[in-house]
Amino acid sequence: MYGRYGNNGNSEDSGERGDSGKGKDGLFGRENFDESPGRRKVTDYPEREGRGGMKNGQPAPSGLSPWLRVWIHPRQVTRDFLYSSNPLKNALLLALIAGIFNALNSASGRNAGDDMSAGGIAVSVVISGIVGGLATYYIVSWLLRLIGGWLGGTGSTKDMRVVSGRIYGMLGIMVGLLWIPELLIAGMENFTSLTPNLDESVGRSMLYLGLIMLELVFGVWSFIAILHATGEAHGFSAWKSLLLYVILFFAVLIVAFVLIFVVLTVFGVTLGVFGI
Repeated sequence: MYGRYGNNGNSEDSGERGDSGKGKDGLFGRENFDESPGRRKVTDYPEREGRGGMKNGQPAPSGLSPWLRVWIHPRQVTRDFLYSSNPLKNALLLALIAGIFNALNSASGRNAGDDMSAGGIAVSVVISGIVGGLATYYIVSWLLRLIGGWLGGTGSTKDMRVVSGRIYGMLGIMVGLLWIPELLIAGMENFTSLTPNLDESVGRSMLYLGLIMLELVFGVWSFIAILHATGEAHGFSAWKSLLLYVILFFAVLIVAFVLIFVVLTVFGVTLGVFGI
């Protein structure tokens, strides 16, 4: 076996059908949102006992465990968060923890163990994970609000922090928990290009491969859930959320390319001045 690499990534809502006969939920479906201009109104959420119904003129919490429900009803969980008394409860902490798990995936994908010790990997993962979590919570949330607004979304930056903090954080942490058995099985070989100890045992190798496949499946599932959550916060479909993330990806790519070009140019000029 040669290294391992994971990905971070969302799911489907239930298959209820609206008056038009089209599924409101489904893989990239719609659930009680209005794409017309303006913030969603409480009347957009039909009264359903114990499932996001109305209480004192406001959407009532569903009373369901968000850690489990977010996998199958991400819109409903997002709605509960958005209309709760404390929408950003633990959002930053969740984003930071998910960022650390994402940094583990990154360290594994680049085979950091080929050049670094276990302690060095741990320190780099914590630092890069915290930086990544902060960037996701503050910068990416702002970009999601900005680009989503171009596409007709009505979500605020605070709404996007609910998505990038609480929704992305919960999903990222739950997928990241698969790192526990992976570390127990493979140890440092999670971060190296060569895996002699795993190769010696067919059983361990198959178990490890199964965990990697499971991580991949849940990563894709969680990405779909994030699309629905973003769509709920912005008031549009998951398909439009997908377009939002595609635009975001290329925008970040272009900005990163420009920054690298500027840094290399300035650095090259500086070295030329000093005759290096």
